Amino acid sequence: MYRGIRLTTRTVAGMFLTLLLVFALPASGTAAERVKLKYGWEKGQQFAYQVKIDVTMENYSETLSGVSQYQVIKSDADSFTVKCTGRLSSATQSKSKRMLIPPMRIHRHRSPFAGLAHSMSGAFESHVLELNRFGEIDTVKGSSLLPYLIGHLSKINLIPLSPEGKSEWSESEKTTVSIISTDRIPLPFRDSNVEKTMGAKQTTEYKITGEKGDAVTIAVTHSYRTVGTVDGEPEIELSGTGTIEFDKKQGGVKSLLLNYKMFRRSETSVHKIPITISSKQLSEKELAKLRADQEELRKKHLAERKKREAASKFEIPENIDADLKEILTDLASKNILKRKAALKKLSQAKPKKDKQQVSQILICVLNSKDISVVADASEALVVWSTKDDIPAMIEVLSDVNILGLDNVAEAILKHKTPEGIEAVAKLMKDPVKGHRISTKLIAYGSGAEDAVLEQLDPSNFVVLVGVLRVLKEIGTEKTLKKIEEIKRTTDNRSFQFQTAATVKAIEARLDQTKS
Repeated sequence: MYRGIRLTTRTVAGMFLTLLLVFALPASGTAAERVKLKYGWEKGQQFAYQVKIDVTMENYSETLSGVSQYQVIKSDADSFTVKCTGRLSSATQSKSKRMLIPPMRIHRHRSPFAGLAHSMSGAFESHVLELNRFGEIDTVKGSSLLPYLIGHLSKINLIPLSPEGKSEWSESEKTTVSIISTDRIPLPFRDSNVEKTMGAKQTTEYKITGEKGDAVTIAVTHSYRTVGTVDGEPEIELSGTGTIEFDKKQGGVKSLLLNYKMFRRSETSVHKIPITISSKQLSEKELAKLRADQEELRKKHLAERKKREAASKFEIPENIDADLKEILTDLASKNILKRKAALKKLSQAKPKKDKQQVSQILICVLNSKDISVVADASEALVVWSTKDDIPAMIEVLSDVNILGLDNVAEAILKHKTPEGIEAVAKLMKDPVKGHRISTKLIAYGSGAEDAVLEQLDPSNFVVLVGVLRVLKEIGTEKTLKKIEEIKRTTDNRSFQFQTAATVKAIEARLDQTKS
């Protein structure tokens, strides 16, 4: 009887344990479900991320920043397709007071979605990714390649997940890295000058380290190493760690922060480049503002295009020479070869009449900002411009690109008006245009001295170098007096040293004149 009770007790205990196991299994399954992450993006949805990449070089730092956008154009239970757009702008800052020449990349001032650096591959295609619900990419159309071995902008916020729902997973692939020579300027339709291509292996490990509500924290460890080594270490290496926050409810990355170091090793040196990548998904309010800003920008560009189209249209005067009328008829056509040939004829002409009628037409052509004829039209303007065109040419000067800058400046300076000289000299404050303009002002001579002295700013090193270069060649007693005045008032302690060569050159020239 006692034993029976004991057996019964054991049986009840066994039943209780069985019940516990039965109820415990679903609880364990629920925990597993929390780890199994999937992308939940559906057709019609749009997502945008504020991306920032900070790179610290030896002599300067570079920041790439902008918005990466995704539009879901197709989806089903197993996969989704996104169209990727975006733009990262580059800002560089020198660590010294020396003039900084920024790194040259073909996509520096435009979207990286236009194609591979120094290649037009994919330049006219939409960048589209097809992925399964675990972020594994099936097909890619187009490119969004970034510098510094970072990879594609579109993939920064689309990390692979574990299809098995593991808390730790990784991806690995063999790849190559090319060393690009910088001994020539990259052009859109010219291939890169590749010095060599090396085999490499890329490995990224992911580990879920925490959960709070719908937010899952994922630790990342990344390694990109070339097969070739220097003293036992990879010749080129990109490695580091970071964290990613994944939103289970939305089914997508909410934010990430990655801290990498890039190494470039040689037999004589090791260069280390710290790189920080951050990305944060925009809220609905921020996304709405972004769309509104983009629409406003689209309208602005449309209005600007219409303005340029209107500016490019001109009427051919009836009371002009027959040969000139024929040239202007070709210029008014849409045939680019005829237009360029017409402008060439105008630049080679020796006009005696009808000058302002033609110069006004040339100014219209320049205001259209047609890059294919800017150089030709500005060259012709030097021949045909009149003093009455100065106000209109000053407006053109402020907006003309580098292809027409020299000629427009020359067309203005040849009329020797104070307002024209002043307008040209003001461009000395532009770090890009200033160097080219300085050559024109030196050629003009001491008549530009007053206008150039107005640009003398001891607090702006880049502008100061350019202005002193001009004054060194055209300066007189006025320049010496101005420099002495600034020395007494400036906080720039190196101003005297910076102006020494200019002062010496002017004094030598004045002594030679007196003798």
